Amino acid sequence: MTRDENAVDEQPTRTSGGEGEDALARLAGRHATGYRSVGVMAYDIIREAILDGTLPPGHKLRQETLAESIGVSRLPVRSALIQLESDGLVEFHDRRGAVVKSLSVEQAREVYHLRILLETEALRSSMGEMSDARLERLRMLGRTADAEQEGADFVEARTAFYAELYDATRRPIQWELIDQLRLKVGRYMLGWRLVGDDAHQHSHDELTDAVAAGDADAAVELLRHHLEGVRDGVLDMLAAESTAGPAPATGRRRSGR
Repeated sequence: MTRDENAVDEQPTRTSGGEGEDALARLAGRHATGYRSVGVMAYDIIREAILDGTLPPGHKLRQETLAESIGVSRLPVRSALIQLESDGLVEFHDRRGAVVKSLSVEQAREVYHLRILLETEALRSSMGEMSDARLERLRMLGRTADAEQEGADFVEARTAFYAELYDATRRPIQWELIDQLRLKVGRYMLGWRLVGDDAHQHSHDELTDAVAAGDADAAVELLRHHLEGVRDGVLDMLAAESTAGPAPATGRRRSGR
């Protein structure tokens, strides 16, 4: 399966020590222009580093190191970490300070149970009010997501597809709940495209076709099948990591959806 959050064919890459700091500095270089606020820049850089695995679950987030790598003072870094805590990506401990939040197998299973319930209902509701204009945007966004291979651009394209699919503009509270659940299990896995089985390779087009045909049952079944496949891959990964520990930092895995 493709790791549209699905099966696992290779161990996730871990970065450590100076390698992680160098990767963070490269991210900072890409984000260094176009910001009116260093706080927003620090937040975007750290968030992307968590989502793409540069800062993996359990990684200790030292404010001095982050500030030096990004090229800002500690204050915007501290503010960014507080915001990321509210996003569910970072947690603070009395003795360890801030760390990238980890997820247990049990928590991931619960998250996907809730996602399936909420997202299938969101899809049915949205299809009842689907317009030709929205359908056209949906197909364009799906193809954009399929064209992206990894990292932040893929995550953004995929998020935009599902925001349109679930009519986030008209149902902002529902979308906020869905997005929060996606982030809870997504973290660094959210940006990975798993390889090994092509069962979900064209899921965006297939899902859009079912929506265009007005076949709610078929669309919901495709979505459910996709989320269940994603869930099983994530659970396998988390179970393996809980027994084997972090994989060595060699190479990069392909990013997924």
